[in-house]
Amino acid sequence: MPRPSSSPSKSSDPPPADYPLPFLTDPDAASKPIPPSTTLPYRLNLHPISRLTIANIFAFAAVFIPTTIRTAHISSLVYRAENAHRLPEKRADWFHYHRAKNHYAASKGLAEGFKRAGGVCGYVSLFLVVEGAVDGWKGGVDFVGSLVGGGVTGGWFGVARKLPLPTKALMVKKGLWYGFVYGVAQDVMLAMRGERVFWIDPFVSRGREIVKRGKGVRSGVGVGDNTSEGR
Repeated sequence: MPRPSSSPSKSSDPPPADYPLPFLTDPDAASKPIPPSTTLPYRLNLHPISRLTIANIFAFAAVFIPTTIRTAHISSLVYRAENAHRLPEKRADWFHYHRAKNHYAASKGLAEGFKRAGGVCGYVSLFLVVEGAVDGWKGGVDFVGSLVGGGVTGGWFGVARKLPLPTKALMVKKGLWYGFVYGVAQDVMLAMRGERVFWIDPFVSRGREIVKRGKGVRSGVGVGDNTSEGR
């Protein structure tokens, strides 16, 4: 009785289901189409989290440093004015006087600096979050997100400061204007990077057509001149 042949399994057989790394031996992995990317282009060529972090760092530093210095200077003058009637007479007392004055000025300056810088960082974060939310809702990046973000930030500034209604409207108008300018600048940067922007792309396409026509006309004139000279 012949023995059954114990031939090794063919290499074309699929790997078992419990193979630890099936994607390494999948023969159809190379032929599978790659799904299109749905990620929106980054504003300023920065990830949203990185852009939010960098913007808050710059906003905090730009407000905290000058506010702290100015408030500390004013507080030192206030301390001197409030204690002008009881200036020290001894040298050792002057040391304690200046130490108390510097402590008072530093505490007032740091408190005011953190307060104002924190408020500005809140407005910056609100603007960037609204801008990103509008971009995600629209499915595209353009100046509309910056426009809406500026308007919302200006309106919230008026509400938080309890400004009168005409001043609130003015804040919203200024926010819309600054957001529009900032958004247009970002759109220009995106177009320079090769991204498609809905209001810039028609001008770019028209410019390319004009350049192509100009090149075609110049090449046609050159050919005609050469043929006429040959005759």
